[in-house]
Amino acid sequence: MMALYRRTLKVYPISAKYWLNSNGYQSDNFARHDYGTKGSFGGFTDTIKTVNNTPVIFIHGNSDSALHKTLEQSYFGWDNSVGYFLQNGYTIAELYATSWGDTDALNAAKRTHNCALVQSLRRFMQAVLDYTKAPKVSFVTHSMGVTLGRKIIKGGQIQASDGNCDIGPPLNSKVEVFVGLSGANYGLCNCMGTAADFEKTCNKKDGFWPGDSCGMNYMDCGLHPLMFPCTSPTYSSFLSQLNADKTKEGDYVFCAWSNKDDLIEYNDYVWGKPTSEIPTADGKKVYPSYTHMQTKGETAADQFNMVKNKAIPS
Repeated sequence: MMALYRRTLKVYPISAKYWLNSNGYQSDNFARHDYGTKGSFGGFTDTIKTVNNTPVIFIHGNSDSALHKTLEQSYFGWDNSVGYFLQNGYTIAELYATSWGDTDALNAAKRTHNCALVQSLRRFMQAVLDYTKAPKVSFVTHSMGVTLGRKIIKGGQIQASDGNCDIGPPLNSKVEVFVGLSGANYGLCNCMGTAADFEKTCNKKDGFWPGDSCGMNYMDCGLHPLMFPCTSPTYSSFLSQLNADKTKEGDYVFCAWSNKDDLIEYNDYVWGKPTSEIPTADGKKVYPSYTHMQTKGETAADQFNMVKNKAIPS
């Protein structure tokens, strides 16, 4: 929560670290100093001491970060989104993110929805609520950040690769808008078969395993239309519990994805339904040709419209 957003050469100073250290969050490493000025953002300044808009928490995806670390990573981080929100009436005291994991793509296959990670991000949500004293927050999430964000709000149990845990009661009464961009809510077809055994992020407990069959359909979860009827497919325990829980993630829930997503592939389909569609969504938007990272980096205006105006852009 304690970081810097750099637009041209102007730097916004943040004093949140003193609050974090004084309120029981000193060991959470939300500032992520190991990323320099790119590890997190959000906080009051000498001239901004209150919030007028509902604070927004941004949760990035696997191998991403709060802000991009190099100029070559134009679609990494939330730079475009933060810049757009700042230009349209928000302040840096109303926009928050912390980097989770690391940006090394070679480690992407190792990351799961484990207890430690979900509990850490849930504490980050609570920290933003306590720090801003706002009655509610909104979320903009991308990729694995969608399923992580949904779980920290819904609460409940997790059967995880690092053990089982109960992260607590639902927090949806404290969420105004939840936006999920290109999330794998029903898993990833590339996690079928042996991938579930050899890649941790695909595992059958807290990974993106989509199941290997649905009815008479076998090892073809991305096929659309499916050859045979498909009802009640089996996903990883984490995803099954997440989607079975009908607790709405916020007052308003929106989702968006691309038919040309180069990470999810298969026109976003998993066993006949878009994996990026959130079951409780009030509205959705489908982009015809964006890549996985472009659904975040090129959609700042749409994100703003969903958060601020509670509406899906036309």
